[in-house]
Amino acid sequence: MNINLLYFCKVTDMNSPKSYSELKSLTVFSHAWAAQSLVQLVFFHSVWFEQGVILGYIFAALAILVFMFPGRVWLFGAMIFASIVYFVSQWPFVVNHIFIDTFMSASMLAALIWMVVHFKRRQIPFDRDLADAWFDKFAPVCGAAFAFMYFSIIVSKLNTDFFNLDISCLAGMIEEAHNRRPLLSPLLSIASVEFFFWFFIVAEALLPLMLAIRKTRLLAFYFGVPFHVLLGLMGHWPFSSFMIALYVLVAAPALVDVLGKVTDWADRLRNKFVPAVSPTLGFAIVSGLFLASVWVIKPSWAWLIWTLGVATALLCATVREHIKHGLFAGTGVSPMWTSKPGLLWVFFVLVVLNSLSPYVGLKTQTNVAMYSNMRTEGGVNNHMFMPRFPLFDIQDDLVEIVASNNANIEELKTHPARYGFGGQDFDVYVNYFELRRSVAGLEDRDLEITYIRDGKQKTFKRGESNEADPDLDIAPSIWMQKALYFRPVFKGDLSYCLH
Repeated sequence: MNINLLYFCKVTDMNSPKSYSELKSLTVFSHAWAAQSLVQLVFFHSVWFEQGVILGYIFAALAILVFMFPGRVWLFGAMIFASIVYFVSQWPFVVNHIFIDTFMSASMLAALIWMVVHFKRRQIPFDRDLADAWFDKFAPVCGAAFAFMYFSIIVSKLNTDFFNLDISCLAGMIEEAHNRRPLLSPLLSIASVEFFFWFFIVAEALLPLMLAIRKTRLLAFYFGVPFHVLLGLMGHWPFSSFMIALYVLVAAPALVDVLGKVTDWADRLRNKFVPAVSPTLGFAIVSGLFLASVWVIKPSWAWLIWTLGVATALLCATVREHIKHGLFAGTGVSPMWTSKPGLLWVFFVLVVLNSLSPYVGLKTQTNVAMYSNMRTEGGVNNHMFMPRFPLFDIQDDLVEIVASNNANIEELKTHPARYGFGGQDFDVYVNYFELRRSVAGLEDRDLEITYIRDGKQKTFKRGESNEADPDLDIAPSIWMQKALYFRPVFKGDLSYCLH
């Protein structure tokens, strides 16, 4: 909806286009990226707004400004920097896609610094070309990470418990949407859970391949964009908005071409009816009113309105591109596999290594294996073909809490499944690293814990000098606490659904 008004903004701080058919990729993408950032901040407002975290307020203020004034290089750069600082301050307790968001934002910031140095050395003025050069520098890295995310997600789901429909995350997600989402229930009633399960599996397996290959990249939009609208309606609108913003990045050339013509037409209407209002101010007012509507309607409805507008623009641009050039021409997409980003490809490598962490014995959270039922802890591997290479043993160090005089530690003994089994808690193991994190964060002087580790029952009493595990009361290093995060492990043979 709002994206059709992007002609109202300047492309950089210094210059605005002479014709709004000259709309730039950075303008469109920065608006979409600011929108998805605001969705994350609204959905997870309890961790910053209610607690008065100043970094969250700064990030939110800059995201609002970019949403209202997209395409301004320095404003968008400031927002990217603020997002990195804020999200890293929240590590590791963030959802999977926000962890990847940080890597992508870091590549954007590095690209901006790179281009500023490049322009200064060659004494090139900071005009509209800087916006083009910046987008072209980071877009391949973020696009490749986007395609790899789909690959990582589908690979993690190829385990025996995910295909057990009694406990599968996907089956449970479909059933919950059918029972609790009245907008989706008629659609999900058309076929069985088994049908939708296999439909989603096949489609998710094709998406990373289609996005990775230039000739089929836009074809992925016909399923991927509606899929994320559907996923958002099922309650996962922060993740959906993140992925749709990346679809905007991938289809930027086709999208800019379409929006340029629409905005030229809209600008003629503006000149006819409200000529006193400048394009920049007009867009800012409309965008600001849209953001203010969140106080009147539910944030999820505001998300839906914006998303439907963007999804419509994306699909129209895709159809137009295919009508003009054919289904497999490979036109209208941002380049992906190119050497142009140079050293920035290190951020893509970090995304890959992050997803490999469960298979090498490292962390099991924030590695893009969400809702997959996968288990690789404690020497168990339920994956169908991915082997474990235990380069690290930290993932296998599981602890069974027997008893404690502290309620916070007692809570670690059980954990609910994410989907299905409403109200039922299951007995779980806790990773020793997470137990250390929990113990170090408690100020209970009389803390006592009886637990089983390495097959031996042990007792911890705070303050005693002869502890069996003397490091239990010592917090892990800051960098380890930021980088590592482990989920609880269900006892028994089944791996129920967790995030």
